[in-house]
Amino acid sequence: MGIIKRVLGQLSQPKSASEVNRQEPHLGLFAQVNRYASLIRLQDQQQLVEIISTDFIDSFQSMIIGVDLYRQQLIIDELSPRIQNPESLIGRTLTIRHQQNRQMLNIDVDVIGWSEDTHCLHLSLPVDTGYSPRRQHYRKELLAAAPINALVAPVYGAPWHSTLVNISVGGMRIIVSGDLRSELNKHKPLKKITFTLPESSTVNCGGLVKSFRFIGRPYRRTEISIEFNNLSDDHKFDLQRFIEQTSIAA
Repeated sequence: MGIIKRVLGQLSQPKSASEVNRQEPHLGLFAQVNRYASLIRLQDQQQLVEIISTDFIDSFQSMIIGVDLYRQQLIIDELSPRIQNPESLIGRTLTIRHQQNRQMLNIDVDVIGWSEDTHCLHLSLPVDTGYSPRRQHYRKELLAAAPINALVAPVYGAPWHSTLVNISVGGMRIIVSGDLRSELNKHKPLKKITFTLPESSTVNCGGLVKSFRFIGRPYRRTEISIEFNNLSDDHKFDLQRFIEQTSIAA
């Protein structure tokens, strides 16, 4: 009830007509509080969250300062470590992550403002704010070993020649040279994925893009996390055996 009372206190403050019009008219107060309860809880508990930007290799930390239901804004403290010209992030998309036990909050938000007075970033409120299982399968890191290449074909367009970063029975993370952000979106279907495991069979399956980020330094590349679709039982067995054997050898 503390969360609801505090939100009611915020909503009781007079707002301009333009601000009221920015609300989601189809969502009532309690529906909005319920939707953003996880973010409000993180604010109340002053929990650190991880902030990821495709413009930087390293991630940042911050805290949620406010959840403004009238303006439909999420307000976070300035990033740590600090960056020069934080206003340059306006128009960019950030990923906010927070782990709770084995559950992961993973949301994408757009930067819509920077306050020089309060040193806070103003972000768009996300649609999905729920926690989901962080990982269902053990993931084997591969970059330190002999590289494994994969050919990944989207439904439309030319296939991507990629290198595997890590792999599990459920999916993989790949690196593709160049900036593919204009060709990607979350849940984008992938028509065909083909790669060959050392001393094993060639794996063929479909996939779904789960997340991606562009890294500009030291060379331009896009990292893409993929969930496997239509992976046969034989290929699942081959993958599991490969992961177990390489883990023992390591």
